[in-house]
Amino acid sequence: MRVELRGTISASLGVRACELALPEAGLRLGKLLEALAVSRPRASRYLAGEAGSAVLRVVHNGLVLESGDDPLIQEGDSLLLLQAVAGGTQPPT
Repeated sequence: MRVELRGTISASLGVRACELALPEAGLRLGKLLEALAVSRPRASRYLAGEAGSAVLRVVHNGLVLESGDDPLIQEGDSLLLLQAVAGGTQPPT
């Protein structure tokens, strides 16, 4: 699946999107973030929420997820990961 990246995550990898293989049954968001952190170590601190005041925001199929949400991500879904920094812009809707 194609994962769109914005903000610090995108800057740390030098790309605006990356591809990640999903199992046929899909993958929970938490497991997807773990897999992405393993495959892209430079972004792992942002995916794990260790980037100071920046907070990871996830937009799944056009909906901004709340902290702790762990939806099933399937092939064909849209997924956007971005860092929300105090005073920054709101994620797209």
